Amino acid sequence: MTGSQPVPPETFWKLENAKNGMITASEGGVRLHSAYNPEREACGAVGRDEVFARSAIVFYGFGLGYHVIECAKKIIQSDGASPRLVIIEPDIAHFYAAMAVLDWTPVFEVENLVIAVGAPAESVLPLLEDGSIVNIGETGVSDSYFFDIPAFTAHAAAYFETVRSIVKRNQRKNEINAATLRKFGKLWCRNSLKNLEQFAKRGFVSCLENKAFDDEGNDLPFLIIGAGPSLETILPYTKELQERCVTVCVETALRALLRFGVQPDFVILTDPQFWAYRHIAGLSAPQSVLITEVSAYPAVFRFDCRNLLLCASQFPVGAFTQSKLRLTPGDLGTGGSVASSAWNFARIAGAREIFVAGLDFAFPEKQTHIKGSSAEQTWHTLSSRLSSPDKFTAGALYSANATIGRDYTGSPVLTDSRMKMFAWWFESRLASCPETKTFTLGPQGLSVPGIVPAFLDELLSRPSAAASKITFLKTAATAHSQLSSAQLSELSELINHFPRETFLSQYPFLQEYL
Repeated sequence: MTGSQPVPPETFWKLENAKNGMITASEGGVRLHSAYNPEREACGAVGRDEVFARSAIVFYGFGLGYHVIECAKKIIQSDGASPRLVIIEPDIAHFYAAMAVLDWTPVFEVENLVIAVGAPAESVLPLLEDGSIVNIGETGVSDSYFFDIPAFTAHAAAYFETVRSIVKRNQRKNEINAATLRKFGKLWCRNSLKNLEQFAKRGFVSCLENKAFDDEGNDLPFLIIGAGPSLETILPYTKELQERCVTVCVETALRALLRFGVQPDFVILTDPQFWAYRHIAGLSAPQSVLITEVSAYPAVFRFDCRNLLLCASQFPVGAFTQSKLRLTPGDLGTGGSVASSAWNFARIAGAREIFVAGLDFAFPEKQTHIKGSSAEQTWHTLSSRLSSPDKFTAGALYSANATIGRDYTGSPVLTDSRMKMFAWWFESRLASCPETKTFTLGPQGLSVPGIVPAFLDELLSRPSAAASKITFLKTAATAHSQLSSAQLSELSELINHFPRETFLSQYPFLQEYL
């Protein structure tokens, strides 16, 4: 707001006196507040108990501010814990004008106040949502009350439509996470409790933060390899690509890479389910560093690799332990797919150029995975005379509201709501990290704003970075646990006598799982 000049309210509002003498207004022929008693109208709207039962109260626009002011008064007068007050308005002039008409003093007396004025739509979400799975049902957009009054948002309809879309997607994401928690909460707790000793044995991803640079200070490009169908066209070149990039492979693509004699620099596995472990079961990658978290299936920690690093756990037992021991393993965040963790790892390491291959968010030519992937092999294993592999493929293609999207050439491509959710995470994450450029080597996938198509030949024409990677990869290969004797003692106590009651006081929704 620095440097902006106040604009007279009459520029966009028609101000007049209401029947009770208060000021009211209309904009574009639409009345913003009551023509009789705008203050009483606002009191009735914000005075309901369900409004203040949430952790945050969010206003999309505010007109002259009657509703916001009345809400602020009630927050100030409340005795117990008060909700956060969040005000979203794209136009600075409207904000200045509202303060010129009404007294906003009560609003600025609210201790927990957030005012997002003139902020990009994509930046609004972090004000509402912390993105952590350990807080499901407690905070964020799922526990916010939204005042979305059409008259208050009509002046910036496109902006607020974008904000609504972002919020609804995150509400849907939280619903999915909550359903996942109900289904796998016991598994997460069981795995984490079995694996707590890994904190004393393993190095942390945080040791690689901002270390992906060569001796001259140039950042190393990263290549994230997924198991999408488009990887088929990239596989023959992966050895050459590995010479030019730090390669980060999601666990579902490892089998395909090994089939071509390529051991990626890093393998990421953050899913705690047994089926995630099955993707690497029986495989060996002694030149690769495996990145996982403490809630992973215990057999993951026996994988034959160069080294194993822990990232921060997104799940309650691991998060509780990290907090208790004051550990900072390196947060790879959540995004619904392991590919999002891989992207976050590349950015944390310092990458400014991230290439992706096999990250399709769609089903090009109605394929779900690259041929020969562990998922495809599993379907062949489970098939029978009555359940062919095609039956499993059809289930994957059409089980999540299949729809048609557009690839990077503008051609139609089959996708679904689940894939679009993953793609949206990338879209919002990329928008918040403009300094990191992301390119795709597979234009057949769903087009994601922020990801730019790149030509394989151009990347292959770059000079080898093999020598430049040596120091970075050596750091990853030699990282080991650095817990102090006091932390080791605390960890031993947690392993032998886990404080169940203290833990459940922080995570009561896990009562039935622990």
